[in-house]
Amino acid sequence: LILGGKTEVVKEGGEPQNVNTPLGVYLLKTDELGNIVTELQVDEAYAYPIGKLNQIGENFYFFCMDAGTNAILVSVDQSASSSAQTTLSTSLSLPLASATTLDGSNLLLLSYDNGTQETVMTQVSTDGGVSNETRFYTGAESPIDNLVIRHANREGTQFPFSVGQVSAGTYFFNGFIDYTFSLVFTSLGGDEDVDGIVNGQQENAGFSNVLPVSGQTFAISTYNFGFNFLKPNATLNMTGTTSVTDIQSSAFSFPELESNARVKAIRAVVNGKNVIIFGSNTKSGQIGLYMYDEATGEFISSKYLGYSNPFEIAALVQTTDGDFVVAGTTYIAGRLPRFCLIKVPEGEIKD
Repeated sequence: LILGGKTEVVKEGGEPQNVNTPLGVYLLKTDELGNIVTELQVDEAYAYPIGKLNQIGENFYFFCMDAGTNAILVSVDQSASSSAQTTLSTSLSLPLASATTLDGSNLLLLSYDNGTQETVMTQVSTDGGVSNETRFYTGAESPIDNLVIRHANREGTQFPFSVGQVSAGTYFFNGFIDYTFSLVFTSLGGDEDVDGIVNGQQENAGFSNVLPVSGQTFAISTYNFGFNFLKPNATLNMTGTTSVTDIQSSAFSFPELESNARVKAIRAVVNGKNVIIFGSNTKSGQIGLYMYDEATGEFISSKYLGYSNPFEIAALVQTTDGDFVVAGTTYIAGRLPRFCLIKVPEGEIKD
Protein backbone atom coordinates (compact mmCIF):
# COMPACT_ATOMS: atom_id res chain seq x y z
CA LEU A 1 0.00 0.00 0.00
CA ILE A 2 1.61 3.23 -1.16
CA LEU A 3 0.76 6.55 0.51
CA GLY A 4 0.34 8.88 -2.49
CA GLY A 5 0.74 12.64 -2.84
CA LYS A 6 3.07 14.99 -4.66
CA THR A 7 3.68 18.64 -5.41
CA GLU A 8 3.76 19.82 -8.99
CA VAL A 9 4.97 23.20 -10.26
CA VAL A 10 2.54 24.88 -12.66
CA LYS A 11 2.56 28.32 -14.23
CA GLU A 12 -0.31 30.73 -13.79
CA GLY A 13 0.09 34.16 -15.33
CA GLY A 14 3.75 33.41 -15.95
CA GLU A 15 4.46 32.76 -12.24
CA PRO A 16 5.28 29.23 -10.99
CA GLN A 17 3.03 27.98 -8.19
CA ASN A 18 3.07 24.81 -6.08
CA VAL A 19 -0.10 22.72 -6.35
CA ASN A 20 -0.64 19.62 -4.23
CA THR A 21 -1.94 16.83 -6.49
CA PRO A 22 -3.03 13.55 -4.87
CA LEU A 23 -1.55 10.52 -6.60
CA GLY A 24 -4.36 8.27 -5.41
CA VAL A 25 -3.97 4.70 -4.20
CA TYR A 26 -1.55 2.24 -5.76
CA LEU A 27 -0.90 -1.36 -4.70
CA LEU A 28 2.07 -3.46 -5.65
CA LYS A 29 2.47 -7.21 -5.17
CA THR A 30 5.88 -8.86 -5.44
CA ASP A 31 7.25 -12.37 -5.13
CA GLU A 32 9.80 -13.40 -2.50
CA LEU A 33 12.63 -12.02 -4.65
CA GLY A 34 11.02 -8.60 -5.13
CA ASN A 35 9.91 -9.20 -8.70
CA ILE A 36 6.65 -7.42 -9.55
CA VAL A 37 3.68 -9.79 -9.78
CA THR A 38 0.72 -7.38 -9.90
CA GLU A 39 0.13 -3.63 -9.94
CA LEU A 40 -3.27 -2.18 -9.09
CA GLN A 41 -4.43 1.44 -9.31
CA VAL A 42 -7.54 1.99 -7.18
CA ASP A 43 -10.33 4.23 -8.52
CA GLU A 44 -8.94 7.74 -8.98
CA ALA A 45 -11.80 9.17 -6.89
CA TYR A 46 -10.00 7.90 -3.77
CA ALA A 47 -6.74 9.15 -2.31
CA TYR A 48 -4.58 9.48 0.81
CA PRO A 49 -4.66 5.88 2.08
CA ILE A 50 -3.57 5.16 5.64
CA GLY A 51 -1.59 2.14 6.79
CA LYS A 52 -1.65 -0.59 7.28
CA LEU A 53 -2.91 -3.36 5.00
CA ASN A 54 -5.09 -5.33 7.43
CA GLN A 55 -5.67 -8.98 6.52
CA ILE A 56 -9.02 -10.52 7.49
CA GLY A 57 -9.79 -13.89 5.94
CA GLU A 58 -8.75 -13.97 2.29
CA ASN A 59 -8.81 -10.20 1.76
CA PHE A 60 -6.82 -7.11 2.75
CA TYR A 61 -8.50 -3.94 4.02
CA PHE A 62 -7.42 -0.31 4.37
CA PHE A 63 -8.98 3.13 4.66
CA CYS A 64 -8.64 6.20 2.46
CA MET A 65 -10.60 9.38 1.64
CA ASP A 66 -12.81 10.63 -1.15
CA ALA A 67 -12.80 14.24 -2.41
CA GLY A 68 -15.06 15.25 0.50
CA THR A 69 -12.61 13.79 3.09
CA ASN A 70 -15.12 11.03 3.93
CA ALA A 71 -13.57 7.80 5.23
CA ILE A 72 -13.73 4.99 2.65
CA LEU A 73 -13.05 1.29 3.35
CA VAL A 74 -11.28 -0.54 0.51
CA SER A 75 -10.92 -4.32 0.23
CA VAL A 76 -8.41 -6.05 -2.04
CA ASP A 77 -8.18 -9.74 -2.88
CA GLN A 78 -4.92 -11.65 -2.35
CA SER A 79 -4.06 -11.54 -6.03
CA ALA A 80 -4.20 -7.71 -5.87
CA SER A 81 -6.01 -7.84 -9.21
CA SER A 82 -9.24 -6.13 -8.10
CA SER A 83 -10.57 -3.90 -5.34
CA ALA A 84 -13.92 -2.83 -3.90
CA GLN A 85 -14.76 0.42 -2.13
CA THR A 86 -17.31 0.76 0.67
CA THR A 87 -18.57 4.05 2.08
CA LEU A 88 -18.86 3.74 5.84
CA SER A 89 -22.40 3.85 7.20
CA THR A 90 -21.69 6.99 9.26
CA SER A 91 -20.23 10.38 8.47
CA LEU A 92 -16.68 9.56 9.59
CA SER A 93 -14.00 11.70 7.97
CA LEU A 94 -10.24 12.26 7.88
CA PRO A 95 -9.00 8.71 8.67
CA LEU A 96 -5.71 8.70 10.61
CA ALA A 97 -4.81 5.13 11.65
CA SER A 98 -6.18 1.58 11.53
CA ALA A 99 -5.60 -1.91 12.91
CA THR A 100 -7.41 -5.21 13.35
CA THR A 101 -9.08 -6.35 16.56
CA LEU A 102 -7.37 -9.11 18.54
CA ASP A 103 -9.84 -11.72 17.29
CA GLY A 104 -8.98 -10.75 13.71
CA SER A 105 -12.61 -10.28 12.65
CA ASN A 106 -13.04 -6.50 12.62
CA LEU A 107 -11.12 -3.28 12.06
CA LEU A 108 -10.32 -0.39 14.37
CA LEU A 109 -10.29 3.11 12.89
CA LEU A 110 -8.99 6.36 14.33
CA SER A 111 -10.36 9.44 12.56
CA TYR A 112 -11.02 13.12 13.14
CA ASP A 113 -14.19 15.20 12.94
CA ASN A 114 -13.14 18.77 12.17
CA GLY A 115 -16.75 19.94 12.45
CA THR A 116 -16.87 19.10 16.18
CA GLN A 117 -13.09 19.08 16.77
CA GLU A 118 -13.12 15.52 18.09
CA THR A 119 -10.85 12.51 17.76
CA VAL A 120 -13.09 9.55 16.91
CA MET A 121 -12.35 5.86 17.56
CA THR A 122 -14.63 3.21 16.06
CA GLN A 123 -14.88 -0.49 15.34
CA VAL A 124 -15.64 -1.24 11.69
CA SER A 125 -16.84 -4.50 10.15
CA THR A 126 -15.60 -5.71 6.79
CA ASP A 127 -18.85 -4.55 5.16
CA GLY A 128 -18.40 -0.99 6.45
CA GLY A 129 -20.71 -1.15 9.46
CA VAL A 130 -19.60 1.06 12.36
CA SER A 131 -20.04 0.27 16.08
CA ASN A 132 -18.66 1.42 19.45
CA GLU A 133 -18.14 4.95 18.17
CA THR A 134 -16.36 6.91 20.91
CA ARG A 135 -15.42 10.59 20.66
CA PHE A 136 -12.77 12.62 22.48
CA TYR A 137 -12.71 16.43 22.48
CA THR A 138 -9.43 17.92 21.26
CA GLY A 139 -9.98 21.53 22.35
CA ALA A 140 -11.48 24.74 21.01
CA GLU A 141 -9.48 27.54 19.36
CA SER A 142 -6.31 25.48 19.30
CA PRO A 143 -3.95 24.76 16.37
CA ILE A 144 -4.87 21.06 16.52
CA ASP A 145 -7.62 21.33 13.90
CA ASN A 146 -5.23 22.73 11.32
CA LEU A 147 -2.46 20.29 12.31
CA VAL A 148 -4.70 17.23 11.82
CA ILE A 149 -6.16 18.44 8.51
CA ARG A 150 -2.68 19.17 7.13
CA HIS A 151 -1.50 15.76 8.32
CA ALA A 152 -4.40 14.01 6.56
CA ASN A 153 -3.61 15.91 3.35
CA ARG A 154 0.11 14.97 3.60
CA GLU A 155 1.15 18.54 4.30
CA GLY A 156 3.29 19.80 7.16
CA THR A 157 4.12 17.66 10.20
CA GLN A 158 3.20 13.97 9.94
CA PHE A 159 2.13 12.73 13.37
CA PRO A 160 2.51 9.09 14.53
CA PHE A 161 -1.21 8.37 14.97
CA SER A 162 -1.97 4.77 15.93
CA VAL A 163 -4.77 2.62 17.27
CA GLY A 164 -4.98 -0.90 18.67
CA GLN A 165 -6.29 -3.37 21.23
CA VAL A 166 -4.44 -4.56 24.34
CA SER A 167 -6.89 -7.19 25.59
CA ALA A 168 -10.59 -8.00 25.56
CA GLY A 169 -12.40 -4.73 26.28
CA THR A 170 -9.21 -2.62 26.45
CA TYR A 171 -8.24 -0.45 23.48
CA PHE A 172 -5.84 2.42 22.91
CA PHE A 173 -5.18 5.24 20.52
CA ASN A 174 -2.25 7.60 20.04
CA GLY A 175 -3.64 10.97 19.02
CA PHE A 176 -4.96 14.34 20.10
CA ILE A 177 -7.13 14.88 23.16
CA ASP A 178 -7.50 18.05 25.29
CA TYR A 179 -4.99 20.09 23.26
CA THR A 180 -2.28 17.39 23.56
CA PHE A 181 -0.92 14.46 21.55
CA SER A 182 -1.36 11.65 24.08
CA LEU A 183 -1.72 7.89 24.49
CA VAL A 184 -5.26 7.06 25.64
CA PHE A 185 -6.61 3.75 26.97
CA THR A 186 -10.36 3.21 26.63
CA SER A 187 -13.04 0.51 26.75
CA LEU A 188 -15.02 2.30 23.98
CA GLY A 189 -17.86 2.71 26.44
CA GLY A 190 -19.05 6.10 25.19
CA ASP A 191 -17.84 9.63 24.52
CA GLU A 192 -14.88 10.78 26.67
CA ASP A 193 -14.46 7.23 28.03
CA VAL A 194 -10.84 7.49 29.21
CA ASP A 195 -9.62 4.66 31.45
CA GLY A 196 -6.03 5.87 31.47
CA ILE A 197 -3.88 8.46 29.73
CA VAL A 198 -0.18 9.14 29.21
CA ASN A 199 0.02 12.83 28.40
CA GLY A 200 2.42 14.30 25.89
CA GLN A 201 3.41 17.98 25.67
CA GLN A 202 0.95 19.56 23.23
CA GLU A 203 2.21 18.54 19.76
CA ASN A 204 5.89 18.68 20.76
CA ALA A 205 6.31 15.41 22.69
CA GLY A 206 4.55 12.05 22.74
CA PHE A 207 4.73 8.45 21.58
CA SER A 208 6.08 7.66 18.12
CA ASN A 209 5.35 3.93 18.45
CA VAL A 210 3.19 1.79 20.77
CA LEU A 211 3.47 -2.02 20.58
CA PRO A 212 1.63 -4.15 23.22
CA VAL A 213 3.79 -7.04 24.44
CA SER A 214 2.13 -8.57 27.51
CA GLY A 215 -0.18 -7.21 30.19
CA GLN A 216 0.97 -3.66 30.94
CA THR A 217 4.30 -4.14 29.14
CA PHE A 218 4.81 -2.30 25.85
CA ALA A 219 7.64 -1.74 23.41
CA ILE A 220 7.54 2.02 22.94
CA SER A 221 9.38 4.90 21.37
CA THR A 222 8.87 8.56 22.18
CA TYR A 223 9.88 11.95 20.82
CA ASN A 224 10.48 15.19 22.68
CA PHE A 225 11.29 18.46 20.89
CA GLY A 226 13.36 16.62 18.26
CA PHE A 227 14.97 14.02 20.55
CA ASN A 228 14.13 10.29 20.35
CA PHE A 229 13.90 7.57 22.99
CA LEU A 230 13.38 3.77 22.72
CA LYS A 231 12.28 1.35 25.42
CA PRO A 232 11.53 -2.33 24.61
CA ASN A 233 9.88 -3.17 27.95
CA ALA A 234 8.07 -0.12 29.32
CA THR A 235 5.36 -0.63 31.94
CA LEU A 236 2.44 1.72 31.26
CA ASN A 237 -0.31 2.66 33.71
CA MET A 238 -3.52 1.95 31.78
CA THR A 239 -5.88 3.19 34.51
CA GLY A 240 -4.30 6.44 35.71
CA THR A 241 -2.79 9.69 34.49
CA THR A 242 0.95 9.84 33.78
CA SER A 243 3.31 11.77 31.52
CA VAL A 244 5.49 10.67 28.62
CA THR A 245 8.40 12.54 30.23
CA ASP A 246 8.30 10.08 33.15
CA ILE A 247 8.92 7.22 30.72
CA GLN A 248 11.68 9.00 28.82
CA SER A 249 13.78 9.27 31.97
CA SER A 250 14.42 5.50 31.89
CA ALA A 251 14.46 4.98 28.09
CA PHE A 252 17.44 4.81 25.72
CA SER A 253 18.26 8.06 23.94
CA PHE A 254 19.10 7.77 20.24
CA PRO A 255 20.79 10.97 19.00
CA GLU A 256 21.66 9.30 15.66
CA LEU A 257 17.98 9.31 14.61
CA GLU A 258 16.49 12.21 12.68
CA SER A 259 14.45 14.82 14.55
CA ASN A 260 11.16 13.36 15.90
CA ALA A 261 11.89 10.21 13.90
CA ARG A 262 9.33 7.82 12.46
CA VAL A 263 9.64 4.49 14.31
CA LYS A 264 8.25 1.04 13.51
CA ALA A 265 8.49 -1.88 15.94
CA ILE A 266 7.66 -5.57 15.74
CA ARG A 267 7.85 -8.66 17.93
CA ALA A 268 9.95 -11.33 16.23
CA VAL A 269 11.75 -14.62 16.81
CA VAL A 270 15.45 -14.82 15.94
CA ASN A 271 17.44 -17.99 16.58
CA GLY A 272 14.70 -19.22 18.92
CA LYS A 273 14.72 -16.02 21.02
CA ASN A 274 11.79 -13.62 21.37
CA VAL A 275 13.00 -10.14 20.43
CA ILE A 276 11.76 -6.61 19.80
CA ILE A 277 13.07 -4.92 16.66
CA PHE A 278 12.75 -1.17 16.17
CA GLY A 279 13.21 0.37 12.72
CA SER A 280 13.79 4.08 12.17
CA ASN A 281 15.49 6.74 10.03
CA THR A 282 18.97 8.01 10.84
CA LYS A 283 20.38 11.49 10.29
CA SER A 284 22.76 9.98 7.71
CA GLY A 285 19.86 8.85 5.48
CA GLN A 286 19.90 5.15 6.38
CA ILE A 287 17.31 2.86 7.95
CA GLY A 288 18.48 1.59 11.33
CA LEU A 289 17.26 -1.70 12.84
CA TYR A 290 17.76 -2.15 16.61
CA MET A 291 17.16 -5.52 18.28
CA TYR A 292 16.42 -6.10 21.99
CA ASP A 293 15.71 -9.16 24.12
CA GLU A 294 11.94 -9.11 24.73
CA ALA A 295 12.21 -10.62 28.23
CA THR A 296 15.06 -8.53 29.66
CA GLY A 297 15.10 -5.43 27.46
CA GLU A 298 18.81 -5.99 26.83
CA PHE A 299 20.24 -4.54 23.61
CA ILE A 300 21.42 -7.32 21.27
CA SER A 301 22.50 -5.81 17.96
CA SER A 302 21.88 -3.22 15.25
CA LYS A 303 21.98 -3.17 11.46
CA TYR A 304 21.86 -0.32 8.95
CA LEU A 305 20.22 -0.48 5.53
CA GLY A 306 20.71 1.79 2.53
CA TYR A 307 23.66 3.40 0.84
CA SER A 308 24.40 6.08 -1.77
CA ASN A 309 20.82 7.47 -1.78
CA PRO A 310 18.73 8.48 1.28
CA PHE A 311 16.31 5.83 2.59
CA GLU A 312 13.19 6.15 4.80
CA ILE A 313 11.24 3.36 6.50
CA ALA A 314 7.50 2.83 6.01
CA ALA A 315 6.93 -0.70 7.34
CA LEU A 316 8.78 -3.64 8.91
CA VAL A 317 7.61 -7.29 9.00
CA GLN A 318 9.01 -10.75 9.63
CA THR A 319 8.09 -13.35 7.01
CA THR A 320 6.89 -16.87 7.78
CA ASP A 321 10.35 -18.24 6.93
CA GLY A 322 12.03 -15.92 9.45
CA ASP A 323 13.44 -13.28 7.10
CA PHE A 324 12.77 -9.56 7.52
CA VAL A 325 11.28 -7.19 4.95
CA VAL A 326 11.50 -3.41 5.11
CA ALA A 327 9.34 -1.27 2.83
CA GLY A 328 10.01 2.40 2.37
CA THR A 329 11.16 5.21 0.12
CA THR A 330 14.51 6.01 -1.44
CA TYR A 331 15.39 9.29 -3.15
CA ILE A 332 17.24 9.03 -6.45
CA ALA A 333 19.77 11.87 -6.76
CA GLY A 334 18.53 12.90 -3.33
CA ARG A 335 15.21 14.26 -4.59
CA LEU A 336 13.21 11.78 -6.75
CA PRO A 337 11.18 9.47 -4.48
CA ARG A 338 10.93 5.77 -5.44
CA PHE A 339 9.50 2.74 -3.63
CA CYS A 340 12.06 0.43 -2.03
CA LEU A 341 11.73 -3.11 -0.71
CA ILE A 342 14.65 -4.54 1.27
CA LYS A 343 14.76 -8.18 2.37
CA VAL A 344 17.17 -9.14 5.14
CA PRO A 345 17.74 -12.91 5.53
CA GLU A 346 17.33 -14.21 9.09
CA GLY A 347 20.89 -15.52 8.88
CA GLU A 348 22.25 -11.98 8.63
CA ILE A 349 20.32 -11.00 11.75
CA LYS A 350 21.59 -14.08 13.60
CA ASP A 351 25.19 -13.22 12.68
